[in-house]
Amino acid sequence: MRIPMALIADEANLSQDGKLNVLGAFDRIVTAQFPTVHPKMVFVFRIEAGFSDSLRKVPVRVRLMDEDGSVLFEAGGEIGAPEVRPGDLATAYQLFGLAGIRFPTPGQYKFVVNLGELPPHETPLVVARSSWGADGAQGN
Repeated sequence: MRIPMALIADEANLSQDGKLNVLGAFDRIVTAQFPTVHPKMVFVFRIEAGFSDSLRKVPVRVRLMDEDGSVLFEAGGEIGAPEVRPGDLATAYQLFGLAGIRFPTPGQYKFVVNLGELPPHETPLVVARSSWGADGAQGN
């Protein structure tokens, strides 16, 4: 198994036929004051499984961490691959909706996905102080 793609968005969902719909992908939040609370975001990643992964189950852990290693969000479980024929590929999306995440300071944050024994997959997120005023507006 592998994670070929991950992103953060304002909104994401899966259609009835399994297509990923994404609105407002971003990697930066800009705010005038700290601490700040981001109203809503969705972290999405895609998993690909090949023939050697067929019917295998692996643990998965998703964390949102700051640059000091403190965890702001964590979820875990197990992902099972379907039966995969030789030469074929099975894919699945995992979506995590996060509401009201509090960022105490500006800095480098990241979503870290641990999938079985694979090296962690990291998706960076910068949370920055606005240089355009102290009106409290958030942007991304």
